[in-house]
Amino acid sequence: MSQKRRIAVVPGDGIGPEVIAPAVNVIHASGADVELTHFDWSANRYLADGVTVPPEGFAMLERDFDAILLGAFGDPRVASNIHAKEILLGMRFKMDLYANLRPVKLLDESLCPLKNVKPADVDFVVVRENTEGPYVDSGGVLKQARGAEIATAFRQN
Repeated sequence: MSQKRRIAVVPGDGIGPEVIAPAVNVIHASGADVELTHFDWSANRYLADGVTVPPEGFAMLERDFDAILLGAFGDPRVASNIHAKEILLGMRFKMDLYANLRPVKLLDESLCPLKNVKPADVDFVVVRENTEGPYVDSGGVLKQARGAEIATAFRQN
């Protein structure tokens, strides 16, 4: 007998809630034995009460949930973008989320802009490192506005 999995849902800002809502619908439609708990850690909340993540929020996520369904963060009304930084970097460093896995799978060839590409041809995972380079102010980005952006990262031992 499998154990019910608990998923924290943090929709975020901007397009985040728009993307997370259908993802939640897919989870429900799948019949998966999961319990979803929604958290409003958005710019709207930050602007209302000045709180990005409640005290012990990251510890609670790590302790009480099997996964986090996380939307996009960032809102131009928060000029410093501090709420997005505190949430995203907080998750990465306080919870040691060192990698972001992004599966890519073509579901139907009509959805692909490439000619003669079949669903079997597109099935991979992008692994994005989350705790080095720009996230720790090591390295940086050059020529950002000139169309020839260069990113650098340095490993610190």
